Amino acid sequence: MEETRQFQIVHQKVGLDVKLVGKKIRGWTEIHIVPLTPSLREVRLNCRQMTVMSVLVNGKKPTANYEDNYDLLRVNKYATIHQHHFFQKKVDTVLGKNGKPPEELVITFPKNMKVPMPLDGPLNTLDTIDPSEEIAGIIVIRIEFLVKSIRDGFAFVGCDGDDLRYPHAYTTGNPYPGSSACLIPTLDTIHDRWTWDIDLTFPKTVGDVLKAMRRQSSVSQSSEKSMQPNEDDDLDMTAVCSGDFVTEMDCPTDSNKKTIRFKHSVAVTPQAIMFAIGPFTKVGLSEFRDEQQDDKAGPNSVEVIGYALPDREEELKNTCMFLPRAVDFYIFDLGIFPFSKCFKVCFVDDLAVETSPGASLCICSNELLFPADVIDQIYPVTRAITHGLTAQWLGVNIVPMDWADLWLIVGLARLKTGSFLRKLFGNNEFRYRLKKDAEQICELDIGRPPLYTQGLQIPLEPTELDFIQLKAPVVLSILDRRLAKVSGSKVLDRAVSKLIVNAKTGDLPNGALSTAIFIRLCEKLAHTKLEAFFNQWVYGSGYPRFEVGQRFNKKKMLVEMNIRQVQMNETPKHKVTGESFFRDVRMHELGLNADEIQPCFTGPMTIRIHEADGTPYEHVVEIKEMAQKLEIPYNTKYKRLKRSRRQKERAAAAAGMEMDNQNEEVLLYCLGDVLQTEDDVANWQLDEWTKEEEDRMSQESFEWIRLDADFEWICMVTVNQPDYMFLSQLQQDRDVIAQYEAIQYFKTIRETRLVSTILLRTLMDRRYYYGIRVEAAYGLARCATKELDNIGLFHLMKAFHYFFCNGESGIPRGNDFQNFMQYYVQKAIPSAISNVRNDSGSTPLKAQRFLLDLLKYNDNANNAYTDAFYIADLIRALGNTLISTDYAADVYNLDYDPDEAQELRAQILEEIERHQRLDAWLPGYHNIVTQAALQAKMRLVRAGTLKKNLKELLIYSKEGTNELLRLCAFQALLDDDGLHNPYLVKYLLGVVGKDPANYMRYNILRLLVRAIGAAAVTVKEDDGALAGHDEMIIETENNDRMNARQAELARETVLGAWDNLRKELGGMVELQRGIWSAVQ
Repeated sequence: MEETRQFQIVHQKVGLDVKLVGKKIRGWTEIHIVPLTPSLREVRLNCRQMTVMSVLVNGKKPTANYEDNYDLLRVNKYATIHQHHFFQKKVDTVLGKNGKPPEELVITFPKNMKVPMPLDGPLNTLDTIDPSEEIAGIIVIRIEFLVKSIRDGFAFVGCDGDDLRYPHAYTTGNPYPGSSACLIPTLDTIHDRWTWDIDLTFPKTVGDVLKAMRRQSSVSQSSEKSMQPNEDDDLDMTAVCSGDFVTEMDCPTDSNKKTIRFKHSVAVTPQAIMFAIGPFTKVGLSEFRDEQQDDKAGPNSVEVIGYALPDREEELKNTCMFLPRAVDFYIFDLGIFPFSKCFKVCFVDDLAVETSPGASLCICSNELLFPADVIDQIYPVTRAITHGLTAQWLGVNIVPMDWADLWLIVGLARLKTGSFLRKLFGNNEFRYRLKKDAEQICELDIGRPPLYTQGLQIPLEPTELDFIQLKAPVVLSILDRRLAKVSGSKVLDRAVSKLIVNAKTGDLPNGALSTAIFIRLCEKLAHTKLEAFFNQWVYGSGYPRFEVGQRFNKKKMLVEMNIRQVQMNETPKHKVTGESFFRDVRMHELGLNADEIQPCFTGPMTIRIHEADGTPYEHVVEIKEMAQKLEIPYNTKYKRLKRSRRQKERAAAAAGMEMDNQNEEVLLYCLGDVLQTEDDVANWQLDEWTKEEEDRMSQESFEWIRLDADFEWICMVTVNQPDYMFLSQLQQDRDVIAQYEAIQYFKTIRETRLVSTILLRTLMDRRYYYGIRVEAAYGLARCATKELDNIGLFHLMKAFHYFFCNGESGIPRGNDFQNFMQYYVQKAIPSAISNVRNDSGSTPLKAQRFLLDLLKYNDNANNAYTDAFYIADLIRALGNTLISTDYAADVYNLDYDPDEAQELRAQILEEIERHQRLDAWLPGYHNIVTQAALQAKMRLVRAGTLKKNLKELLIYSKEGTNELLRLCAFQALLDDDGLHNPYLVKYLLGVVGKDPANYMRYNILRLLVRAIGAAAVTVKEDDGALAGHDEMIIETENNDRMNARQAELARETVLGAWDNLRKELGGMVELQRGIWSAVQ
């Protein structure tokens, strides 16, 4: 928390005259403060990147000292990059300590001014104060200012003569203090909040903006902005702002301008005030609300309004039609909407992030908008916008007390986002993605600091924020599961609701939530201690790895289990990568190194044993030790249902016959029971269990065992049980996570024809959740081996023929994506086929021809949905087939025809080029096809089989190209030692420093950071290093290998990678000059 101040702001009036042409803001503000002590003589405010014109305190002129810390960032023209450490100190000064920005404007009251006595009783900043009333004890500070060199906090788009987009401007906003002070003098913290009045003045129409542009510009009439036809001149400009609309009036000093007034009666922080100005079309989204839900919400109902630039109204409706339903869901889940009775979303160009939530307003990137014929964007866009809504309660209304508590706010908001997505997309989608997130955490949470410690690195490195957004909601999810079992109720939901109520009533001062407060509240509601949980998952890092052995003791009728935690030995050592290099260096400098691996995680775990009668029996055990032996009672006395009996049932059902069920158990639920007839087995070349395996199955006393059946851990589990038990789990367990775990098992064991059969039947059964079928398709690619006669490839191709082709011709039917689940399977099978490799590391020519035909004969004429994403996946798949893991081995492959391979390669590249040209003539959604083509080509460049086409990439990197395509081109330019090209480096850094698009500058900088990190952990090969020394190669070969291995190991450490970076890029003078020029 900030230091105790001698005053408190209770209200602030703001007036801004936004000059789109010239990119200036002239404004005034009146800050109403209450002294907390009669000795108050000085007020310090945050104020940056502006010129302070005048200051008055209660109408009197005080002494005002203003030092803009942004002036510190100006670099002496004689300085070089070798003085970078001095510049770093200046940057640290601007950022402030512990995320608290410095207070640049110091106002000293006049000597003859009498400071009123403090108000009686405690002052709650959440109380509404009517600024129109004269209240004793209030001091009004009026400041007039001019912002003319805007670098942070606000963005102008389409306001230059050569920028063809519609002119608009908006607050960029971020959760860190300092951003609001770039627009208005204020107290820019996340803990102080007050009420607001906001006046926004701007041109009336787009034509008024263009007139001002013409007056300012010296260019001829013919070279003006061509994007704006004559009819666009009459488009009305409007403003969207946090709070409630009050009135609209003409500007008294300029007839071409108007002023719109907004009022925010609920106290909020300065960072929560957002606004946008532009020719936005207002779209009422409440028409998509269910009338029954609207009646149920009653007086708590919230209107939902969208704002979009011209010609994008239909895309806005398609993108946001779910929002009214989401608002109603959260009103019942989280409580009354914390701000006005209206929630607004406004879509703008050039926003650096997906969403920027403020109080009652969320500014969103236009990149999120998509038309009704796009399928792939439905889930990610819905998730992004829903998070902007949940942030109204958790992120804007409730904020972290300290930056170390950021994980909690982020986690709660993401967790609640998942709650609505679960309702919207279904339980299978939610649990499948939750499991995938947990797997990703296990991949990334190696060598990282704990969740709580990561918040201390303010401002956060982008990848760290991504990791917090990934891990925090999963940790809270497992906490929710554990608390629900302890108390028998949804403790976490009750805790969140209680926090929101406390924030509204003032029991949670300023809405500031700490980890300690959250822990105490959960412990109180659940009547249990949570110290161990938070020490392991929040204050500690890492995750457990379990190895489980089991044995049935017939004499005691017990299942004996041995559970060992092996993370101390099995967790791989953290290695510095190109992605993590800068984060690792920063952690090293701050001393925030990862904790030691925790040898033992503790807590309750649910073990579910599916016994012989098919009944699942749950046993909750307490994990307390690294190695633990458990004895679990067995309940069923029946034999296990034989696999042969199941096969007979399926065959009889397929033939339309009935079986005598006397004295036999009947299997009531079984997936994957397709392709069971003798003809199917022969035509699909399927394999079945042997007689010996069936006999073993019949002797088993239970069907299968699952560890952590209720998903209460983030962990990796290896269960020692036979293959047929995992098959039972795959086919009979209704839980999508159980099915996923079984599929993952079959994807990792030794490939056999039986494994291919199991995976094929999973792929072919439409009753499975589509994600399981997709995983099965990728697993089949592993079964395409010479020893198995490429049975996996045969099954993949035959499955695609069965679902999507006309008979066995191989010619695909016309696309029909009405069934979204089948659509994702249709995309997955070609991608899986592209992963097939023969013994020499090449893709079989048969697979290449198959994929080429799919792309060549693709027909989307009668499809209601775009096939751009499908074509993009086919292009990536074809590019993948051209990459061999061992080109030299192809020479010794008798089945390999080099002439045919070269001809097929040329055809593939030509087909990719053809679709790239089509996408240029008739651009698809975000030029996704061209992006895929560039990505495929760059993979070939990295593999050394294609030369980089710099001319093509530079054309795509120019302004005016789709932003996502531009980024793809810049990524390709940086790949393959792009940093070693001085001309390319100069160009890239020039874009970082001068490109008008914030989105491009931000993301290209991230690409550059990643490229520099990659240079730190790799070595540029020198082909001529051993030239002329052939006689020395044999003697020095072993030493060279040893030295190379030592150097490689050294580069996996922070200091070693840092030293290697100096060697690789230390002599790149053009890179140094370019970086310094961008800084200047």
